Amino acid sequence: MASGHGPDFLEGFARGLRVIAAFGREKRALTLSDVARATELPKPTVRRALYTLTCLGMAETDGRTFRLTPRVMELASAYLGSNMVSTVVQPACERISERTEQSCFAAVLDGSDIMMIAHSLHGRPDVLAPTIGLRRPAFNTAAGRALLSQLPDKALDNWLDRLEPKVMTTFTVTDKLALRKEVLQVRRQDYAFTAQELRRGYHAVAVPLRRYDGATIAALCVAAWVEDSSGGSFDERYLVALQEEAAALQPQLL
Repeated sequence: MASGHGPDFLEGFARGLRVIAAFGREKRALTLSDVARATELPKPTVRRALYTLTCLGMAETDGRTFRLTPRVMELASAYLGSNMVSTVVQPACERISERTEQSCFAAVLDGSDIMMIAHSLHGRPDVLAPTIGLRRPAFNTAAGRALLSQLPDKALDNWLDRLEPKVMTTFTVTDKLALRKEVLQVRRQDYAFTAQELRRGYHAVAVPLRRYDGATIAALCVAAWVEDSSGGSFDERYLVALQEEAAALQPQLL
C-alpha cells in the first residue's frame, strides 16, 4: 500500500480530499489536467473524484473547468461547530478588533503552517486580510510562534528539523537555532511578537488560546501596519486586549 497507513486507510477518500485541496483563492477554476498536476494523481482518479464531487453538489463544471461550490463548506462546518468557533472564538475576534481598531484572527497549527479559523477585519482591506481557511507560514508569524511555543521540546525540535524556512523580507529569521531561541522566549513570556517578517511594514502580536484544562487549542492575534500604530511601535493595548480575552474565553472552551 502506497500510503503506508495500514489496512484501514481509505486511499480513495484521501485522494478525494487532495482534489478538493487543489482549489484555492488563486485556483478557483481548474481543468482536469490542472488538478492532476497539482495533486500528482492519475487523470482517471481525478476524473472520478471530480465527477463524484459534482454529483454531490460540491463542485460544478462548464464542461472544461471545475469550481468548488459553497456546499463544500459543509466539510468545514463540523469542525467549526464542534470547536465552538462560531459561537465563542469568532465573537471574541470581533470584540478585540473593535477594542484595538485593528484586524484580529484566531489560528491553529497545521503542519508547517497556521490556518485561520476565525477573523474580524478593521480599517482598510488589504492582501493580508485573513479569511477562514487561509494559510500562512508558522515560523515567521506571531500566531505561529505562539502555537509552536506550546509544543514539548522534542516535538518542537522535530518540527524545526522538518522546516524549510524561506526568506520573505529582510527581517525574516530563517536560522533554526535563532528560531528555536525566539520560540522559547515566547514560551517564557507567553506571547509572541513579529515585526515585518511576513511582509515589510506589517507586524503582529499573538497569545496562546487555551481551553478549560489548560491545553492550547489555537492562537489569538492582532495584526497591523506599522504606520497604523502610534510612533510606529506596537501598542501595548493590543497585547492586553488579547490576554484579557483569552483568559475570559478559557472557561468556555471545553
